[in-house]
Amino acid sequence: MRPVIVLTAILSCAAVPALAQRAGDISDLCGTSSPATWQGLREHFVGDWRVDHLSGYVHAGRMVIPMEPSPETETMSIWVLGEDLLLDHAEMTEPMAITLADEGRWVIEANHPEIPEPALTPDEAVLAWAGDCDQEDLPRLIGQSHVAMAGAVMDMTLRMLPVDMDTIYAILEIEGAAQAVQDQSEVL
Repeated sequence: MRPVIVLTAILSCAAVPALAQRAGDISDLCGTSSPATWQGLREHFVGDWRVDHLSGYVHAGRMVIPMEPSPETETMSIWVLGEDLLLDHAEMTEPMAITLADEGRWVIEANHPEIPEPALTPDEAVLAWAGDCDQEDLPRLIGQSHVAMAGAVMDMTLRMLPVDMDTIYAILEIEGAAQAVQDQSEVL
């Protein structure tokens, strides 16, 4: 089993993990954000990964419901099929294709006064595991899918940031409308 995918929920409180790099250490993945470099690296990430959930929240209408870190760990599998990198989890109805993200810098912004600060932002995850490397110099991955929840189909976006060869920081966003109320859930 691969070491860990860290799903940290948006806006929570936790210390930076003890697995942090020593000061000055830089991840072997720093500078590998180009498509050509990623093609050569992606095979390393194939296998089963332990998923640790840090925290998160659900934003439904005017209500914010915090999600505490989960003591349970789950397993996510990653494999290559042709040119596609696929990810699967026991609760997914079908595998999710993962590609290099073509987005600006990843930041977590709270747009509601009751949403707490995140346990670990993307930049803090980079500092903890990748050392003195900018997040945009690491391969940033994105997958999108749909999931049925509470009788509605929700859009799911998974942003994954491999910060070293054994750790992937991820942000899961699930968004949709149930009974005409717009819901948004984010898990880090």
